[in-house]
Amino acid sequence: MRNAAIIVAAGLGKRLGNKVPKQFLKLNNKPMFLWSVNAFLSIKNFKQIIVVVPSNILKSLIAKYKTSFECISGGKERFDSVKNGLALVRDDIDFIAVHDAARPLISKKDILAVLKEAKKTEAATAVEKTKDTIKLVTNNNKILKTLNRVFLRNTQTPQIFKSTLLKKAYSKKISANITDDSQLIENLKIKVSAVETKFPNFKVTTKQDFALAEKLLKS
Repeated sequence: MRNAAIIVAAGLGKRLGNKVPKQFLKLNNKPMFLWSVNAFLSIKNFKQIIVVVPSNILKSLIAKYKTSFECISGGKERFDSVKNGLALVRDDIDFIAVHDAARPLISKKDILAVLKEAKKTEAATAVEKTKDTIKLVTNNNKILKTLNRVFLRNTQTPQIFKSTLLKKAYSKKISANITDDSQLIENLKIKVSAVETKFPNFKVTTKQDFALAEKLLKS
């Protein structure tokens, strides 16, 4: 079984307040995106690692990391970036993982758990149980109803799909209300399995997230 990972690192990461996109900031003396790259490189049957990056740093990253992974420039939106990454996926790849570079804490065990489920069902995503009570509200912020959190999950990455399935999903028009790759697969009337992560896997968005990620990686 041959697998590929597309690590999306093309965003601007403005909310962290740095001139350098957050995924390239040093996190415990290593660029944030490399933590995810190394997690996938540690798994033998991931034969291809593709990192999607801003076009202005593409050449420098290729020169620096040419033996470790492949790089390609991103697009205007996240889905454009994933589509660019898909263009590099080899024909002999069976499953494709899509992962956010801003989730540097992803563990090898959680990747393998999602991959195991994807092999059974063709589509699986990392999730975590929702801890908060979730309200459905109107446009003017009036509560319509309270949702039962027993059935609610926060979606994470990696999201892993059979290669032919993900390519089929990306061959179709992508509407503006789509927010992740799993939703694209759901639109094909395919059931996506939810796999709860066992280790921290939050998305680094704020300075507080960055500080917490550093503390966890040190420990």
